[in-house]
Amino acid sequence: MIDSINPTAKTVGMLIGSIALGFTFHWQLNVLLSLVCLLFLMTSKRAKLSTMVRVLIPIAFISVSYFMTGWLFSSEQALFSLTNETIVAGGRAELINGLNLGTRILAFGMIGISYSLTTDSYDLIVSFIQQAKMPMKVGYAILTAFNLTSLIQTEYEHSKLAIQVRNLPVKGFDTKPLFTMMVRMVRWSERLSLSMEAKGFSEERTMHRQLKIKRRDIAFAAGFPLVILGLGMILAR
Repeated sequence: MIDSINPTAKTVGMLIGSIALGFTFHWQLNVLLSLVCLLFLMTSKRAKLSTMVRVLIPIAFISVSYFMTGWLFSSEQALFSLTNETIVAGGRAELINGLNLGTRILAFGMIGISYSLTTDSYDLIVSFIQQAKMPMKVGYAILTAFNLTSLIQTEYEHSKLAIQVRNLPVKGFDTKPLFTMMVRMVRWSERLSLSMEAKGFSEERTMHRQLKIKRRDIAFAAGFPLVILGLGMILAR
């Protein structure tokens, strides 16, 4: 379900939802929101299980750390703000404070994880160009930065190998391969720029990938933060 949401609508919905979550302080809402984000991850075709486990373990560790801190070292101001929940919990204000702190970190982390792992970087930039009116030069610069990450490492290894073939020593922090790599990358970028201009890559060009805003996208962008605010208001009573 989350994969079919327009990236711009997803960005707006989750960004405003995160801001709305900042105005609430209820562990029940945090747990529910974390479960919803976990459902997003489990139903997404883009989120790999190995990546999910590798990212969720640190978030869970930090959440448990904040829970223990809020439980064992609660301040008087934090306990005073929990009057309603203290009555429900039978006087265990420290436990409620720890739950609020720990689940709050977990909820914010799950929103970011579910957004990053279920959003394709190419579709995101294309959507920003088409729906958010991002300048095409800025969009292509971001895409180039994404795609050049692996190329830079490859060029650096090739530069080191070229120096070693000449029987020259290469130390750990030697600047020779770095300088050679920079020269090759500048030449490569110039050739790429000329080839893009020759093929008509300008502001007036058309795009093969066309993304549109549908009703479900608008519903997600507006409904996600509204549900968080609504549940927060209900729990505040």
